[in-house]
Amino acid sequence: MAGDERWVLAYEEGPGQVSGPVGMRVSVGRSLLVGREGDLPLGVDVYDKGVSRRAVEITATPAGWDVTVSNSNGAVLHAWGQAPVQLTGRQQLIWPRIALRILNGDRSASGPGSRLHWVIFEADQIPVTPDGAHVSANTTSRTFTPKPPPPLTPEQLAALEVVFAEHLQWPPPVLAKAAKLGTAARRLGISESGVQERLSKARAKAVALGLPHAGGLVDPEYLYALVRAGFVAPPRTRMPRSEQPWPG
Repeated sequence: MAGDERWVLAYEEGPGQVSGPVGMRVSVGRSLLVGREGDLPLGVDVYDKGVSRRAVEITATPAGWDVTVSNSNGAVLHAWGQAPVQLTGRQQLIWPRIALRILNGDRSASGPGSRLHWVIFEADQIPVTPDGAHVSANTTSRTFTPKPPPPLTPEQLAALEVVFAEHLQWPPPVLAKAAKLGTAARRLGISESGVQERLSKARAKAVALGLPHAGGLVDPEYLYALVRAGFVAPPRTRMPRSEQPWPG
């Protein structure tokens, strides 16, 4: 992905079906409609009436993305390396890798026979931000920024990447789970106490960055804080894709 090139992709899964990723290059200022009657179809190849005809409208902005969710069943924002959050209405998003899961009303989203509908945003030139991917209308600049701690050591980063592999996966799973410390120890070739020590030091850096509550070592909240602060680099890999021409 070179220069200011950005992509919006549709990717879907259903019983015995996979569609995409297929998508379009989107230049700054251009808008794209996604849905069953959108410029980029969603809920068509993997047919699903639970996806609205006009599910999401996306405009590439100089800083990121202007996204309006009008899907009747809503959507979930899966920003790379961050906790999933419900997304409604019009929002400003700034993040290099974003997956928007368009909901169809099925409560068992990852169960057998379920259908998944994703809108994928990829833009290498958009940075991570200290406030996360979701920029609300009342976001204000921070008045105090603590002195940053030293970077993660390679050993600390490796421990995070093994324990939180699913949280750092691209594209993301519906529900990410942390690896058990014993499993991580075997993969890293060290003792479980060695994994704990590396994670504890990484968590301490998140606390030094301002994380208010430090949970357990497999609680991803400190990972999310480290990602927002740029201590864990976003992936440079991107989904394989087919390019769809713009209509008209």
